[in-house]
Amino acid sequence: MTEIKGGKFKGKTVTYAPTDRVEAYRRLADEFMMEVFDFLPGDYLITDESSLRDFTDFASSDTLPIWRRITDIYKIEKTDTPSERLVDIFAEIQVRRNIQ
Repeated sequence: MTEIKGGKFKGKTVTYAPTDRVEAYRRLADEFMMEVFDFLPGDYLITDESSLRDFTDFASSDTLPIWRRITDIYKIEKTDTPSERLVDIFAEIQVRRNIQ
């Protein structure tokens, strides 16, 4: 938790979503963020609740272009995962890598 020190939200606290599952996929997460979004480790913050929609343009929630890139790189489709949360996508990629 972090307490906000100033401004109209002074004294309020912010609680960050957990990152346990993301940490379990740390290497894959770093690779994925670089390959799909061109982010270097440390250039982003993701949690267990992070979703592809968190990385769309402000005026859009269309994840189709992102899914095209994921499919090209990792050979998985949107229908292969239970949600668009990054940890669910990482889990599917990991499963497929373990099979091969």
